Amino acid sequence: MHIKIRTKLFLLILLTGAVCLTFFRFLWHKKWEVYYFLADNLPSNMQFMPMLDDDFWMKLSTEAKKYNIPDSEDDEEGVKAIEPFFSLADDYTSIAIYGLEDGLYRTSCYPDAMLWNEPFNTFFQLSYRWVDEDVNQVYERPLLFKNGYASVIISFYHSSFFLVPYAVFCLFFCVFLFLFVILFFVGKKLKTVVRLEQSILQMSSGDLATPVPKAGFDEIGILALELDSLRSALRENYLHEQEVHKSNQELIAALSHDLRTPLTILKGYLEILRLNRSADMQAEYISRCIGKANDLKEMTDRMFEYALVFDEVCDFAKDLQLTEIPVSFFLDGLREHSDFLRLAGFTANLCFRDFDDSRLCSAFVTAEETMGKRILNNLFSNIIKYADKKEAVSISASIGEFLIISVSNKIKGEEEFHSAESTQIGLKSVGKMMEKMNGSLLLQIEDGAFTAKLQFAVVTW
Repeated sequence: MHIKIRTKLFLLILLTGAVCLTFFRFLWHKKWEVYYFLADNLPSNMQFMPMLDDDFWMKLSTEAKKYNIPDSEDDEEGVKAIEPFFSLADDYTSIAIYGLEDGLYRTSCYPDAMLWNEPFNTFFQLSYRWVDEDVNQVYERPLLFKNGYASVIISFYHSSFFLVPYAVFCLFFCVFLFLFVILFFVGKKLKTVVRLEQSILQMSSGDLATPVPKAGFDEIGILALELDSLRSALRENYLHEQEVHKSNQELIAALSHDLRTPLTILKGYLEILRLNRSADMQAEYISRCIGKANDLKEMTDRMFEYALVFDEVCDFAKDLQLTEIPVSFFLDGLREHSDFLRLAGFTANLCFRDFDDSRLCSAFVTAEETMGKRILNNLFSNIIKYADKKEAVSISASIGEFLIISVSNKIKGEEEFHSAESTQIGLKSVGKMMEKMNGSLLLQIEDGAFTAKLQFAVVTW
């Protein structure tokens, strides 16, 4: 489920705001517990709240008897005369005098901390209304003055010295907590963007193997997923290009090898014709030369199929047209190559087992004619290159459930066999082509003898 960043931020603001407001109310509810904890645990020389004298009430009662109550608040002389009485109040105490019987206001004094001409005033005035009900401790007592009783209302603001800073501290702490959570969320998203930037720089530098880190389920997360998909696609394209490049190199090597084999045979026949060694076979050799020339033409016409053999990405099996080829096609090819080996100075022993001439014409295998020619050309090309002419070359064919063609020869130099053509592209081509035609190739080297066995599935016998 993908949630947009702005939706996450909106929900986070609501949740964080509710938590911070609840936390603020909790801290404010615990203000007196904090106050008494500090008051009980701080040393006396570090007490932070101003305190009244212990005999404040006694002094107030004693001094009241020395002054007359003003007749009204407009009695300027009476108000001025009683002003020394207010000196008993400290900077956090206010005293107001009302008539005891009529309840009318006479005069009063305000605490210095509430006056605007003091450094603490602005802060106090801004905070007072917020915590007024908690900092204002009011007491009302009748006192005997020189001219009678009056109602004296005394308000203590000593707790404001603690409560106002405590309230501001709680407010700033909760605001800081709120901003911290929001900024942490924004910072986390910015770090994710930075990681995506680093991933993009890695990709631009050629590192396509390192996956892009996941980034949640919002817009940035979707961007990270798409960027990782792009990285994967680029990596697959790069690997595909590498495979195609390798396939092209193998194609060039295979094409050179496959063209060289019929050219060598063609050159051999032409050399025999030029020397006029077998006059009675000239027509046959000319026919074979024409056949090899046609093979060369067909190979060059089907270069695209060569590419498909080595390009594993393409589905060659889908385009390859396998047909039922008579077994006699391969037997004739073996006879032709055997004759050429003899002309080239080899001793070739050809043996066909389990064949019934009367039924040979009805035997078929699943294969492709051009590939069949190429397979035989490659095998006998290796014999011409690496076989020891002093030893006989054994060529055999047998048929049953499978058509099995076996070619065995003695290697003239095993080190030369492995070093002269390190890629052995001819044998690789044979193996790939047999696999495409649902056949198999078995290679065996033992005691200097090389054996290659081809196996084709027989469909009619």
